[in-house]
Amino acid sequence: MRRRWLAAGSSVVALCLVGLLTAGCTSSSGAAPKPRHPAVPTFHTSTVPLPPLRTTPPTSCSGVASATDVDAIVGHPLVGSANQVVGVAEPAIHRTGRLDCYYGIPLGKAVTAGVVSIGIASYTDPTSAAHRTVVTVNSARQDGATTSDVHIDSADGVLVAGAKNQELVLSRGDLTVLVSADNGVLPAGRIGRQLVLLAQKALAGH
Repeated sequence: MRRRWLAAGSSVVALCLVGLLTAGCTSSSGAAPKPRHPAVPTFHTSTVPLPPLRTTPPTSCSGVASATDVDAIVGHPLVGSANQVVGVAEPAIHRTGRLDCYYGIPLGKAVTAGVVSIGIASYTDPTSAAHRTVVTVNSARQDGATTSDVHIDSADGVLVAGAKNQELVLSRGDLTVLVSADNGVLPAGRIGRQLVLLAQKALAGH
């Protein structure tokens, strides 16, 4: 299937990390327990070096990863289109720029319905960037996600497993990267490594 980038306006899109996870019903009503989210993936990162440091988000997702690139990393074609949303600066949180790339957007659905996404944001300094990753991870934990710290070359990241998706959140220099894949999109046993490969595309560019 041929894919192309669609036009996109400037707006701020908040990535939805995870849905609320509640424990199984223990009342006497006999209601079926709600499904549990997947376990956090684990993998070795010593052979996954990061590319030279990017200092600003690219101006377009064509500088991050094409739909073909993402299909190759995922291991199968994603059905649907690809699109992007260019965010604006947010001085209140020291953010200077943002780009969100979405892949596998179902026909007729909103851009943010893509089953895989790569978000890149820049901040005024490394401390502000690192703080935003902490805020993101803490929010996910409060919503019931499980997390696992992972060291990838010169960057410290966190793998997040939630009721809807699995994510890799990391900061490197003034940048943050958040890669997300809906549960079931990435093959079990390779989720962590594939999220890292997608993050590498975000940090390296073309």
